[in-house]
Amino acid sequence: MATCVIDVNDFELRAAVNGEVAAASPGYASVSNGQVEVGDRAQAQAQLHPRETENRFWRDLNTAPVHHFGKRVRHHADLAYLHLEHLRTRAGSPSEAVFAVPGSMTHEQLALLLGIAQACRLKPVALVDSAVAAGAAALGGGHWAHIDLQQHQAVITSLTVDDRVTRGVVEVLPGLGINAIRQACVRVITEAFVTHCRFDPLHDATTEQLLHAQLPAWLELLARSAEIRVQLDYRGARFDTRVERAAIVRVVAPLLTRVRAALPGSSTAVASHRLAAQPGFAEVFGATPVLAAGAAFAGLSVPPVAPGDQGIRLVTALRASIAPTIVSAEAAVAGGAPTHLLDQHRAFALNGAPLYLLSRGGCSRQPEPAAPCSASLTVTGAELLVQDGGRVLVNGRGVSGRVALAAGDQITFSGAGALFTAIVVLADDDA
Repeated sequence: MATCVIDVNDFELRAAVNGEVAAASPGYASVSNGQVEVGDRAQAQAQLHPRETENRFWRDLNTAPVHHFGKRVRHHADLAYLHLEHLRTRAGSPSEAVFAVPGSMTHEQLALLLGIAQACRLKPVALVDSAVAAGAAALGGGHWAHIDLQQHQAVITSLTVDDRVTRGVVEVLPGLGINAIRQACVRVITEAFVTHCRFDPLHDATTEQLLHAQLPAWLELLARSAEIRVQLDYRGARFDTRVERAAIVRVVAPLLTRVRAALPGSSTAVASHRLAAQPGFAEVFGATPVLAAGAAFAGLSVPPVAPGDQGIRLVTALRASIAPTIVSAEAAVAGGAPTHLLDQHRAFALNGAPLYLLSRGGCSRQPEPAAPCSASLTVTGAELLVQDGGRVLVNGRGVSGRVALAAGDQITFSGAGALFTAIVVLADDDA
């Protein structure tokens, strides 16, 4: 049987077999009438019964007494046991697992995790730093700063990549996790309801829970649209309002900016999929490369061997990929990728955020539904994304989907007179 890999993050535990996620469960636990629920069911009660809900038991994994969950739950370690057992069952009851763990976990917490796994009849094969595992799947040589988000904090892990990926300093940023970002988004949406409908969804636990339940889908829609319509039902009445992406980004950006400000200056940043999924990521982090959601699983496709009679120790170095898929944006530019698009006498800089090209000429940094295409700087170079129905030509040939751009390429639109040229703007030292 293939070894199961479990990614431990208090936002969501994930179990994968052969690199494919078999089960996932958010880090919530709740109690009602003596019945303890974990995962999705507990999260669905979080705003309805906040005093009977816990979501810090992985971050604060310990044996300090917990009194409000009944006799079955003595401490956070008991909640972690129930959650891990729940995940194991949903993943098909594997008998052994490799654990990918964040650098924020202490030695004492790792020892508790090993004991909890054994109590779940889940033999630990190895403990591996999750940033190292993710980096081993994709990163090229150099010094990197891996940024990940948990529920209540951000974690920056320094990685050195040569023939191996080796962990360096780990910095924990309390209060800058996904929960803080979502609370900021909730405030914006609540203000929109109050302003346009004189309806405050936070004054009733049921509508507050519904708002939180729909928030991920709304944020996903806002990632593709400048504005969306949202609605909530309350006592037979339907309330709806509109939420602008710009308003969401405005409140989230300061949180993400604090994360970015903590990055070591000598390293290239690389973002986890959890960070990249947050609104405002492109605006704050620009062309920062993003690791795939399954990067840690790919990096552990060949599980490290536990050192026999010495017991299981945390692995903080793995062999690097011989075919890395991510290099820094600076390296891509150094390789000749365009840095700007020239529109008559104006040069528009490319970065990780989409630059919308207008058929009438000119560009926009804000989403433009009528724009035939957008351009951005990715980890592999400059790229054009053609919208459905966009009649776009590169060097006189019609294109669709994603198209790599080279210096000198000319972009035009069928039936329109606009012309954009991909160029490289050199720094003074390179001239």
